[in-house]
Amino acid sequence: MKRYLHTITATLLTSCIALASHAGPIGSESQATTKSDTTSYTKPKVDEQKFVGHWQGILTISKQKNIEFVFNIGQSPKGLVASLDVPAQNQFGLDFDKVNLEGNKLTLVLTAAGIQYHGELTDGEIKGEYQQGGFKAPVILTKTNTAAARKPKPQDPIATPDYEVEQVLFKNEQQGHSLAGTLSIPNGPTKYSVIILSGSGPTERDGDAFGHKIYAVLADLLVKNGIAVLRFDDRGVGESGGEYTKATSADFARDAEAALTFMRSHQRIANSKVGYVGHSEGSLIAAIALANNTDTSADFFVSLAGPSTSGAQILIDQSYLIQKVRGMDSEQLEKDDQQQRKIIEAVSNNAPQQKIKQLLADSGMSPTQIDGQLAQLNSPWMQYFIKTDPKTFLRKVNVATLAISGGKDLQVPTQQNIDGFIQSIDKQWLTYKIYPSLNHLLQPADTGLPAEYATIETTMSPKVVKDIYHWLEQL
Repeated sequence: MKRYLHTITATLLTSCIALASHAGPIGSESQATTKSDTTSYTKPKVDEQKFVGHWQGILTISKQKNIEFVFNIGQSPKGLVASLDVPAQNQFGLDFDKVNLEGNKLTLVLTAAGIQYHGELTDGEIKGEYQQGGFKAPVILTKTNTAAARKPKPQDPIATPDYEVEQVLFKNEQQGHSLAGTLSIPNGPTKYSVIILSGSGPTERDGDAFGHKIYAVLADLLVKNGIAVLRFDDRGVGESGGEYTKATSADFARDAEAALTFMRSHQRIANSKVGYVGHSEGSLIAAIALANNTDTSADFFVSLAGPSTSGAQILIDQSYLIQKVRGMDSEQLEKDDQQQRKIIEAVSNNAPQQKIKQLLADSGMSPTQIDGQLAQLNSPWMQYFIKTDPKTFLRKVNVATLAISGGKDLQVPTQQNIDGFIQSIDKQWLTYKIYPSLNHLLQPADTGLPAEYATIETTMSPKVVKDIYHWLEQL
């Protein structure tokens, strides 16, 4: 099962590097491991044992920002294997899909996140360079006896739950790849079944992020309320086929459609009502799938912290709100907001790269940071996200819809995005609810800042799931 390193915000004026293939502004929140079948190995010319162990390093992003991480290197029948831990972000076991050893030179690649590390073992240290997109920085790794470990959260599902769990594989016939997932089925008759669609960033089925298993917990809560649940690895992630890095939300909607076809044909749940539960970007993905298949769509749609304003507006709003809650003074806040708007407008209007580069420089970014941001902004996912208005698809939704939002959501700001659902979906189909004390992950929160996600013990408010069940009962 794979995991991925992930940054929550796509704020362009931030000083920190985005450790993801795209800096998912609206979700997730989740991370995954890369596929082992793409791993390449070179027969070592030195003793592999010298590299085996836990290696600690500090990545300097700016004068104000450092990130500590640990590379875990082990042996397998095919050669060395490696994973990455980022304790400060509560990310553990992020598997490198390529591990290459040639002489004393080590190369590690985490393809879907665009991460590479090239280093050479010298005098007991691995001295090398970390690279992600256009960002590069020297990193020295030293051996440590301490292995980082994820601390269990109270809502983590138990190993032997009191319901049926089936590992499944289904195919996206249109694009030719298979998707792997977990189907959880309650004991007894099943009236409702849901497909969980994850938020942004390469995400495995459990939704490992910030020390939480977001979608494993959501699935567990739903099935305990009598609802069957399918959750699956994103394309190119974990055990799923396909290519992640070139995919957009529209591509992920095709995977959602394949999941719906699979659920309709599954013997145990074929007679149940089947719907999408989309979190963050997953809500947009569900809306696209519903708009594409108005005659053969799902029976219902639940949006959890989903967007209804354009990706461009999401980036502007979340940047402003996060900086404001962090305590930025009003003058600087206004200045940053104006600069953010200029950058987003330039990207939206396909401005020349040199102009965008100059705007990033005017915001105070270093050349290295500029290269990293340009790589993100030019990715297929980000280009589609910025230029897409979810209302285009929401207006075509004609199934029962429940839109849920947390009042402390700083990533998909609450009121304007709930308003978009109200404006787009006929009132005969729409129910909406705002939970004043919940954040973007639907956790009980203090400020709502992404920095809180890992510190909150609750993975997801059980009340939200109870309300989903009661809403379904009224259909």
